Amino acid sequence: MSKTYRVTPKNGKWIIQKIDDRTTVSAKPFIKKTDAENAMYAMEASNQKTKHDGSITFNQAFKKFAEWKLSLHSENGRVDFHSLQRYDTEYRQRISKYMNKEVLLSDFNIVAMEEYLDNLKAAGVPFKTMRKSVKDIKHFLRRAKAVDLKPNESMLEYNILENLAVVPEDDDEIYKKEIDINILDDQKVMAIMDQLYQGMKAKDINATNTFAIFCLMFFFGLRASELSGIRKDAVDMINKLLHIRGTWRNHKWRNKTKNRGSKRSIEIDNEAAKFLEMWLYYRMEYKPDNIYLLAGKNNNGPLSYQYIYDHIWKTYAAHGLANITLKKGGHVKVISSPLKGFPTKFFRHRFSSHMIAAMNSNPLLNKNKVKRLIGHTQYSTSEGIYGNKEIRGTEEERKALAAAKADANKSNIFSKIVKN
Repeated sequence: MSKTYRVTPKNGKWIIQKIDDRTTVSAKPFIKKTDAENAMYAMEASNQKTKHDGSITFNQAFKKFAEWKLSLHSENGRVDFHSLQRYDTEYRQRISKYMNKEVLLSDFNIVAMEEYLDNLKAAGVPFKTMRKSVKDIKHFLRRAKAVDLKPNESMLEYNILENLAVVPEDDDEIYKKEIDINILDDQKVMAIMDQLYQGMKAKDINATNTFAIFCLMFFFGLRASELSGIRKDAVDMINKLLHIRGTWRNHKWRNKTKNRGSKRSIEIDNEAAKFLEMWLYYRMEYKPDNIYLLAGKNNNGPLSYQYIYDHIWKTYAAHGLANITLKKGGHVKVISSPLKGFPTKFFRHRFSSHMIAAMNSNPLLNKNKVKRLIGHTQYSTSEGIYGNKEIRGTEEERKALAAAKADANKSNIFSKIVKN
């Protein structure tokens, strides 16, 4: 689907322009980018030959929606590609194959939805994937409503957990973790990190970087984009806090994380402090002018997401935890591994499990505090917004979180490694 318009920033607000001559076509600037995108989507829809006359099918409308999402990245690199690509993937892998191609957008109702879910179940699609699909469909329907395509608005309230035909009988299957944290016990983690540390002592730069990556995953349960985005000044050794303030995407640092709750401060326990002190000392000699905690090898930026991804999987493969091959250019392709999904997920699950276990035994901790530490929950209060006072809890609560983290690291893996 060719695009006529684009959304672009101007004077702190957002406007709609024609792509060919950059003529501003919005009557007034928008404060919110999403409002500008909705308006642009409506303008694009009105330009299509197939205007809404009640005959557009659900599949046709979703396909156009997915194409529009992808076009936002191709013509505006500021938009995160991975967030936009999911709708194209949703269409190609599921909706185009398992949704009734005859159902109209205006007629898409609970019967059509549950027929679609029945088809997914028959094809062996996991329940967790079904839930994600329903979430994407509801997002699409909200957009369709915003641009007056007149979808069945009652479907915006659809809850897959009420569909007993597809919901697993075992609650553990509904909320099943993707990774068994027992795959990598402390002994195996120590073997991995010890090998990397020996490489660091031998001045192998890739082993050195990968050792730091594994330590940051182990101690803080960070996402790959967060690993790239940490700056050295985010390490507060006085207050024993690591501040997660942004990510590195599309070759630049962004004052943006996966969600608002992901902007957080994580307590630094004693074992983590030993690593950070050692690493910051190392960085005083290696690229001292680079502001990032994980300095890039060939530039002034951080280690790239691709570098982190490749070297984590290479490390897993070296320890028999993954079967990989190298693509053209030397990047890793994972053939199989019990560590499913993105390579940082195991340590995030390990970190999360220890925090949840601590919550069950400590009255000072609750779900909100633990989720804040993990970076899963968005907060709508002003304290959660970047630039305002952060939610850090009482001194007693912070000590409880620090104690929980210390308990998770009670095996003292780092101390044992550096003594060797």
